[in-house]
Amino acid sequence: MVAVLGVLLAALAVPVLVYINRSPVLIVTSSPVATIYGEERIRRRDILLSGTLFRPVKTVMVADGVGSDVLIIALTQAAEKPFCVLFPFFLAEAAQRYHGEFPEIPVVILSGLANTSRLPSADGILCIYRTDRETDLYRAGLFAGIIGEAWKKNAESAPVVEENNDKIRQNVVLLQDNSIQKNLQELFSKGIREQNAETDVLFVSSVPRMPDEESISCVVIACTTEYLENNPQVPVVLFSWLDPDLVSIAATVVFDDSPWALAVPAVKMATQKQPDGQIPSKPLIISTKFADNGVIKRLKKLTEKNYE
Repeated sequence: MVAVLGVLLAALAVPVLVYINRSPVLIVTSSPVATIYGEERIRRRDILLSGTLFRPVKTVMVADGVGSDVLIIALTQAAEKPFCVLFPFFLAEAAQRYHGEFPEIPVVILSGLANTSRLPSADGILCIYRTDRETDLYRAGLFAGIIGEAWKKNAESAPVVEENNDKIRQNVVLLQDNSIQKNLQELFSKGIREQNAETDVLFVSSVPRMPDEESISCVVIACTTEYLENNPQVPVVLFSWLDPDLVSIAATVVFDDSPWALAVPAVKMATQKQPDGQIPSKPLIISTKFADNGVIKRLKKLTEKNYE
């Protein structure tokens, strides 16, 4: 019995030792971003990512506005030879500097929606990955169609005092900025039509232009979060890095394109020396009063669906 137990312990010790001795993945961030994202949330993500990648994942947090020299010192103290280092786009200058000093270490700049023409040139060791806005808007449309349909049914089953209620909860609104062009609007509408063909889609550029809430079944916020300050009573799909614990109770789905959300595909792409590419955001489905188990199950099935 003792011998068998010894064999089992030895078998368990091997992968643990392998894991401990593997070079880590470093994720660079600034203190303000860590506050918005949630420091405890970052710690949990680092642990989950470590298990998924089967190597240590460490977030290196630096003060806002810190110089590239200081940042590089912080990285070398975190790991002399990391497996890969992920930088947000606003630290692109430091990423280029790090790449110059350690040209053999894969470096990833997650550019988000930033203008990549202002970023360094990718070469397969320094890689630049952009947020896949097309897939994101399509999936947001799918989610909005499902959520809006469920919310509209709830409204129809409730007592209605309006005389003309044929348009109640008929609209899904995309609160957008100038970056969302016609092709993205069409993908968003495509997603909605696949789930709820009868829904009308409205594209709104600012909060003051929002229609009456009684006519809305779901709001998708792809720009400012100012609308959440109005404490909306309709479900919301949100594009944000904000900690879900801090968002309005109206938020049902949060699209997250932070380094922690995109780390796994980014590291895999960098390992394959893919110089550039696009990665969709990670949809986080939040269980609230707006979505029962049936709705949540439908949403989960579509978190990785791509448009055709």
